[in-house]
Amino acid sequence: MKTSLFLSALWLVFASLFSHQEKSKICGKISDSEEALIGAQVTLFKDRNVVVKVVTDLEGKYCIEAEPGVYDLEVLYMGYETQRLTDVKLLAGKDLELNFKMESHTMLSEVVITKAYKRKEADDVYGLRVGSSERSRDKSSKASPSAPAGEGALGRAPVEPAVFKPSSGEAKPMPSEVPATETHDLNPYRGHVIKNKKLEAEPTDPTIIKDADGRLKKVEVVFEPETYEEKVMLIDIEDGSVYEEPAKEESDPTSPGTIKQPRPKAGLLTAGEWNDLHNWNRHWVDLLADGEIASYEKMYGFYAHQRYTVFLTNVNDVPVADAIVQLKSNGTIIWEAHSDNTGKAELWAGLYDQKEYSNLKAEAWINGRKYDLGKPKSAKEGFNFHKIDVPCGAPTNVDIVWAVDATGSMGDEIEYLKTEVLDVISRSKNNNPSLNYRMGTVFYKDKTDDYTVKSSGLSTDINKTVQFIQNQYAGGGGDYPEAVHSALEEAIYRQNWSEHAIARICFLILDASPHEGSEINASLQKSIQEAAKKGIRIVPLGASGIRKDTEFLMKFFGLATNGSYLFLTDHSGIGGKHLEPTSDEYKVEPLNDLFVRIITEYTSVQSCEGKSNIRFEDNQQQDSESAIQATYYPNPAVDQFTIDLPVEVQSITLYDSEGQGVRKLEKPVAGLNSIRVADLPAGFYTIRILNNGRMQSGKLMVVKS
Repeated sequence: MKTSLFLSALWLVFASLFSHQEKSKICGKISDSEEALIGAQVTLFKDRNVVVKVVTDLEGKYCIEAEPGVYDLEVLYMGYETQRLTDVKLLAGKDLELNFKMESHTMLSEVVITKAYKRKEADDVYGLRVGSSERSRDKSSKASPSAPAGEGALGRAPVEPAVFKPSSGEAKPMPSEVPATETHDLNPYRGHVIKNKKLEAEPTDPTIIKDADGRLKKVEVVFEPETYEEKVMLIDIEDGSVYEEPAKEESDPTSPGTIKQPRPKAGLLTAGEWNDLHNWNRHWVDLLADGEIASYEKMYGFYAHQRYTVFLTNVNDVPVADAIVQLKSNGTIIWEAHSDNTGKAELWAGLYDQKEYSNLKAEAWINGRKYDLGKPKSAKEGFNFHKIDVPCGAPTNVDIVWAVDATGSMGDEIEYLKTEVLDVISRSKNNNPSLNYRMGTVFYKDKTDDYTVKSSGLSTDINKTVQFIQNQYAGGGGDYPEAVHSALEEAIYRQNWSEHAIARICFLILDASPHEGSEINASLQKSIQEAAKKGIRIVPLGASGIRKDTEFLMKFFGLATNGSYLFLTDHSGIGGKHLEPTSDEYKVEPLNDLFVRIITEYTSVQSCEGKSNIRFEDNQQQDSESAIQATYYPNPAVDQFTIDLPVEVQSITLYDSEGQGVRKLEKPVAGLNSIRVADLPAGFYTIRILNNGRMQSGKLMVVKS
């Protein structure tokens, strides 16, 4: 009997010791007024420390498992106001269902940059044209050279001016102060307006806190419209003194339950694109002639002078994608590339040594068969068009690798990726749902930091890749140059890129240049040539703090691999000063929209009937057969092209490669709409359709007969 009582007592002791480990779940769905939000970040706090962070899946659902207790729950999603539930009571064995309906944050109105500007709120500069570089303004009075037939984007023909007007679907300007109806909690992510919600009423004021000395302080969040920032102000209840909450020291990101750096503002990071390939003869050639970039060419050993552009189509004028195209001199391969989704391949001679090569010849390899393309003419003379008798068809694989500088100054950009990358990929997939997407990442620092490179391989499990990104934090660095060459070696050589793909894209996000030296330059050159050979298009994004030499190195990367150059701008008011790009006119866009546009433009293909599609994002939950989409043809176009609209839309605007609107249709009706392009210079143009406040885009090529 005594033994039985002893065992029973012992069991009760053990039960009491381990009963607290029984966990319960908090699950739910994150959505806006229309649809589920994919990739929203849900964070569980206890005593202002992070317990766990998860992201919503493709149905907007999340699930968190935790021990019983009292928690705060925060939901963060780019473009929407952060929401926070406080005092969430989780009981043992009782799961909670907490659903959130997010409210849109302020959105950026359309801005086109053409001259020097002061920072203003988006609606103040809507439709204004501001200029870019001093070089562009100095040259604006010079006459543009005439464009020979067949040349890409040569000179400027008279165009019809585009009238830019805010649409009814666009968001209102950001309020100049916090609405009085909101209450605010002292948020560990400073700079966010937090909407507090309580599961049950409390007698105490949620804006009153106690400091370390036990004194009561009232918390107020003051918004400063000039800087797009909110400051957390503390008011002493006893003496009325007011002071700003001191910034918290950064904690060790490897410690559980800590936060390394604040997140960027939701949905407000702004960026632009400048494609030097699309502006070759009226911009890049001018830079070369003026000698403005000679010092940067010598610094890195890149001499982008001898360019040869090849376009491949079948006999029905449908682009031939992912063909291997080689440039040979006296039978020796000097450059190799893949044709992109438009059938275009970029070939280079003397890129690293300025050597003038003789007896040049281009060849294409398609399905193991060689096609002789003859002697190519240079880009200055025009494009090289070739029709090849091959069947219609294109690969369906898409590979995307994010190579990111993870040193201390890159906190905003890394936090952006954590909250936005799943949404970017999801929207891109919905624009081209028949494609197979894989995603990988490379994070890099420097040889003196805790690691040089850290990566996750290309995978169809997008959520797994996003979770890898979630676990990364910015830190280290400090000497400006970073291990860019190591990042490219990891991304180009060690990622398992698809043998056949409609697009292979490497987004290189950085704010510092590589180390200098002949060995570093040789590594960069080798990686870039290998990227072109594998058909990997490098698209760098210049962040705050980037210098002019780094900008031109990024431009060299984009030129050599048929990529482009992206850059953050000051229009968001977020982060440090951003370098004004060396460009002519460019369009300011929300960064996530820009990423989606680039991916969509690189992956969209014509049908075998020669028609291109623009899928409407409003209907992204629909399957590919029932989705609403516009169709346009022919592409390339000579005299005019036609857009077949499924519904009436707000507008159709045609932009040239500088981001300038050259044609605009207001409220075009459903059905066929023709747009004349005969007077426009040959080159690439972007079609943008505004529908229900959302912009959809597609690429059009204009050629001369």
